[in-house]
Amino acid sequence: MEIKNAVINVMNREINSAVFSQKELDGRDQIVQEYIEKLVKKFLNSECLTLDLAASEPAQYLVGQSEDFIEVAEKLTQFYFEAIKTWEEIPEGDLLFFRVEDGYGKTYTGMVKLDFSAKYIHLIDYDDDNLVTNKISQNKTILPNPGQGVSCGIIVKDQTCFIHNKVYQGIQGKWSFLERILEVTEKKPKISEEVAQVKKALKTVSKKYDIEQYEAVMGAQKALYDSIDEEASLSSERVAEQVFGDNHQAKQEFLEELDQKGIQREIALEANTPVFERKYQKQKLKLDNGIEIVVPAELLKNKDYIEFVTNDDGSLSVILKKIVSIKNNF
Repeated sequence: MEIKNAVINVMNREINSAVFSQKELDGRDQIVQEYIEKLVKKFLNSECLTLDLAASEPAQYLVGQSEDFIEVAEKLTQFYFEAIKTWEEIPEGDLLFFRVEDGYGKTYTGMVKLDFSAKYIHLIDYDDDNLVTNKISQNKTILPNPGQGVSCGIIVKDQTCFIHNKVYQGIQGKWSFLERILEVTEKKPKISEEVAQVKKALKTVSKKYDIEQYEAVMGAQKALYDSIDEEASLSSERVAEQVFGDNHQAKQEFLEELDQKGIQREIALEANTPVFERKYQKQKLKLDNGIEIVVPAELLKNKDYIEFVTNDDGSLSVILKKIVSIKNNF
């Protein structure tokens, strides 16, 4: 990844001002390269809201070539600072702007907020007698590790915006990065929020029709994984078919509940496909006796490899089959 431009600006509530950099970061510096590359990869490998570039004027200004990159960063930083300076609920932080190019010649332009954290440090000081006095202090402006992700930010590739949105609730009401900074008023839920509604409806209907929760969850995860793998989407109809089978009444109730909540039966994943593919490719089963089993999604409903048997006393047995070897870590 080659860094074409990079600027970091400070937003400081104590002086009620932003501090603008008059020079770009050195894109050849190893620390700068490592930080930005890790941050971009983590950002894009996490769940993002996606929207067209045309939906946000600030995003269009970010990627525009009409002004100097430092000037663009300064104006957006001032705009951002004015939007947050009276909100105590929003943590202080820096704004990092960058334009990078990957190995395929694709350009990514980003603006991300780096929230400060506090960490203890040592200080070497001298007292009035010029004696060395080592102290413990606290630095409250530590930048986040690039591998931990960011709460608010946007990265633009071609005509698509990838967004990490954060909503803060305070005495002034609600503050949203999507609305206040990107000026996008359309309510667009995260895919994970829609999936949560699917899970809630599944739990309600399966309980009504006396379907064991573990069976419903396994069936749903298998259906979602197959849907992602084959169609790059999350299909509620596949979930209904896998979990409820020939019970047409249960399937209808499940899908109608989703319709009432405004959840699409086919949720397109688009750029988030790898994120949800990783999420659903395995399922962790926790048994009440302390045993935990991780099962690949494609084997969840395959009785040739794993089978769940209900015993006469009502307990369950999990039977693992076709095992050639067992490895453990010591």
